[in-house]
Amino acid sequence: MQHKISIIIPTIEENGVFSIIKEIRRALGKECEIIVVDKSSDAYYRSVKRTGVKVIRQRDSGVENAIMLGLRSARGNMLASIDADNTHDVSGLVKGIGMVRSGEADLVLGNRLSDMEKGAMNLYIKIGNSALSWLYARFYKAKVHDILTGLFVMNRKAFESIREIEPYRAGIAFFAIELAKRGFKIKEVNIRYYKRAEGRSKLAYGVGVASHIVRQIRDYSPLLVFGVIGVVFIAVGAAIGAMVILQFLSTGIFTEIGRAFISFMLIVLGMLSIMTGFILDLLLEIEKRLDELKRR
Repeated sequence: MQHKISIIIPTIEENGVFSIIKEIRRALGKECEIIVVDKSSDAYYRSVKRTGVKVIRQRDSGVENAIMLGLRSARGNMLASIDADNTHDVSGLVKGIGMVRSGEADLVLGNRLSDMEKGAMNLYIKIGNSALSWLYARFYKAKVHDILTGLFVMNRKAFESIREIEPYRAGIAFFAIELAKRGFKIKEVNIRYYKRAEGRSKLAYGVGVASHIVRQIRDYSPLLVFGVIGVVFIAVGAAIGAMVILQFLSTGIFTEIGRAFISFMLIVLGMLSIMTGFILDLLLEIEKRLDELKRR
């Protein structure tokens, strides 16, 4: 039988998976295929197998690799994932499935920041997550507030476009980044987020997410990167130059040769950086046009 929905649950010795399996079955019924991707002890593996769900052993590491492993064996025309720590409300899956089914979105991310239990997320994680989400939203033009979420729903077409890509260390943000690059519609749904019963939340994938977003900006919007750098250089150079001029006007003696030279060099470097951005942006646009002509 073709399952309408396949839900992947990556886990490492997390006891919350058992209650999540029950909640998913209660919320979605028989149309749902549940796949647990497990990197735990043999005893834990046997316990999960007894629930009747499909269990796959993970040999490598990383939650994005675990999810991709499960997705590649899934049979549903809609695909989803949820953390096994019992912090994400399963109702978020139901809402996300509705949005994907209606065609409103190709990928729906759960926004934990909208309804969070007190103490569920450390302040530094919340700040880091918000900063990364802001960067993602600005570059990929997607209204997303929680790029490090542990819940998503996507359609089969979206997944097939990235099936053969080897995931990099960025958690679920990997899927959001790669699908955004391919022009798929990405939205989010507000979900209830509960305090973790065991272990601690971490911003483990923050550096990976940031590095890949910055890399995309560098490769696809060089004018933005080099333009910002150039503006900063020019601003600093102008500020130093202003101090030199003010000192000369007040004393009538020009003594700040070193500062004047630094000011001049910073302004020149800033202008060169902006020009580099313009040139790279023009070359990138020419490359895109040539690619379009080849596809015709």
